[in-house]
Amino acid sequence: MMLADHTVRPAAMADAETVLALYHAVSLVLVGEIEEEIEDILLEWEDLEFNLANDTRLVFNGEGRLVGYGVISGHLEYPFLDIYIHPDLWGKDAAVEPFLFAWAQTRARENAALIPPDHRLALRAYTHSHDLRYKASLEAAGLRTIRHSFQMVIHLDAPPSAPPLPEGFRLRIASRDEDWQPIYDARRDAWRDHFGFVEDEYEKDFGSWKHFWDRFFAPRGWLVVEPDDGSTVAAICLCMPTHNGDETYGWITTLAVRRAYRQRGLASALLRQAFAHLYAMGRRSVGLGVDASSLTNAVRLYEKAGMHVKQQYDLYELELRPGIDTAVTGT
Repeated sequence: MMLADHTVRPAAMADAETVLALYHAVSLVLVGEIEEEIEDILLEWEDLEFNLANDTRLVFNGEGRLVGYGVISGHLEYPFLDIYIHPDLWGKDAAVEPFLFAWAQTRARENAALIPPDHRLALRAYTHSHDLRYKASLEAAGLRTIRHSFQMVIHLDAPPSAPPLPEGFRLRIASRDEDWQPIYDARRDAWRDHFGFVEDEYEKDFGSWKHFWDRFFAPRGWLVVEPDDGSTVAAICLCMPTHNGDETYGWITTLAVRRAYRQRGLASALLRQAFAHLYAMGRRSVGLGVDASSLTNAVRLYEKAGMHVKQQYDLYELELRPGIDTAVTGT
C-alpha cells in the first residue's frame, strides 16, 4: 500500500523525543494528561528482541511533521500493535492510519515463519475504552475485543496503615547487585497465572528482564518479601518513585507472589507496605495496572486496599493463524 505526499521510514534512536511529543499530543487530547516518558520508549527500542528497522514506521507529512507512528512489539506469537495519529488528523485522515494498519498486519504475519507451524498467531492492541475513534479503526482492520484491563489508583491524604507481614516472613529493600536473578525467578513463577503470559526460553526472557532491571531499578522502591531464613524470594513489589514525570505519584509496576506462598496474606500486606513506603517518600497517589479478569482476583485485592479504577482499557485481537494457544488464558 502506497502513501502519497508523505515520507515513511523506520524510527531511529534520534527520533525518540519526536515520537514522545506525538504520544503526548494524543494523550493530552484523549485523557487530559501526558502518558509515557522517554524512558518507556527507550526501554522498548533498546530491548534485545526489538528491531527498530523492522518493528517501527514513522509517517511524516509534506512539511516534515511527524503525523503517524506504528510499532509492533512483544512475543512472536502475540505481537502487540500501537498506532499513534496526530490529533490534528482525527476525523480527517483517510490514508495514514489505514497505511499503518496494513503495514502492521504484514509485519505481524512475518512472525509465522519464526514460530512452530502448529502454534497460534494473533495480533493484539490495547486502547482506552472511551476512545471510540481508535476502536472503530481497530474494528475496521478486523480486530475484536477480547478482554479489559484497569488503571487503578489510591490517593493518600494521611500516612496509610502498614500491617505487619504474616508470621515467618520479613520485608527488605532489593539489592541491585544481588537480587536481579531471585526477583526475576519470583516474577516469572508468579506470571504463569497472568493472562497472556507466554513462557519463553529462560535465557531469552531473562535478557529482556535484565534490560528492564538496568534501566528502571529503583534503589529505594523495590521491595522483597522472603521467609525468615532468607532461603528464597516469596513476593515482590516493584515501585517506581514517579509516574509520567509526576513527583507526587508513585507507580507499582509489579506486585507478585510466588505460587507456593499464596493464600497467606502476603499480597495484601505487601501492597499496604508499599503504600506506606511510597507515602514516606513523598508520594500522595499510587497507581498500577491490572487485568480486569485477573486469574488471581487481583482487582478485588486492590479494591479492598482502597484503590479505585481510574481508566479502563480494552484489549483487541485479530487471529492471523489458528493453532495451539501457548498463552495463559485461564481456561
